[in-house]
Amino acid sequence: MSDIHGYKIGEVARMYGLPNDTLRYYESRGIITPRRDEESGYRYYDAWDLNYLLDCIWYRGYDFSLSDVEQMVNKDDLPDFLKRCRKREAELLHTVNEYQRKLKSLVLYRQKLGRIPQMLGQFRIEDSPAMVWQRQRHQGELEKGAAVDIIRQWTERMPYVNHTFVMPEIKPTKGEFSDYCWGFSLSPEDMELFHMEIPETAEYIPSFRSIYTVFSAGGEGTFMDAFNAQVIAPIKEKGHQIPRPPVGNLLVRIHEDGKMRRFFEAWVPIE
Repeated sequence: MSDIHGYKIGEVARMYGLPNDTLRYYESRGIITPRRDEESGYRYYDAWDLNYLLDCIWYRGYDFSLSDVEQMVNKDDLPDFLKRCRKREAELLHTVNEYQRKLKSLVLYRQKLGRIPQMLGQFRIEDSPAMVWQRQRHQGELEKGAAVDIIRQWTERMPYVNHTFVMPEIKPTKGEFSDYCWGFSLSPEDMELFHMEIPETAEYIPSFRSIYTVFSAGGEGTFMDAFNAQVIAPIKEKGHQIPRPPVGNLLVRIHEDGKMRRFFEAWVPIE
């Protein structure tokens, strides 16, 4: 009859909310050394093991990595501890700043979505935002070659990257646009923040005096007609000339009555 006393692995896992695999990992790294009953094969954890486990839970509460925790529990002296804590402080501060920035971006995005009903069919004069734009596709044709390797740099910066279109030309006789390109854009300020150089495949689009509006389209194949009818036609009716390509962003895709509906914002340059 075994005289080993202590908690079994299941009891410790239940008491501390730790997976059995985590306890086995700590054991494999020498952080805890439960005794094994040779007759039953059960592991038993004594008070000393629980002390180490509580240390691990404490440090993991600050999101120290398992690798860090192993060093802190088994090897670190006080200077090592202080160095590791300072490093973690810097990481947490970076995370806090990043989430504050994401929160601000999300609030602004939600506010813009909330103004969609009021802005549909409305037109106002404002300066368009300056941007660096990377083309991804020309109508339905996806970019090939160097652009493919560059595009990942843009998607890694989401949600700060906009899904942006540029209208490259207008038909003089009809006064309509027949061509469009989609890609990604960032403000020059964000480019600097991310320490990004303007790739050779991208272009800088300066701010320009423009008419701003919001328009909507349905599913695939409805974008061009919606843009010409809801944006260009009313602007041309007012007698405005369009000296350079309009730009805009996809705001959101939603579903109404089982059908897709897309909303876009657009800046149309005027003289």
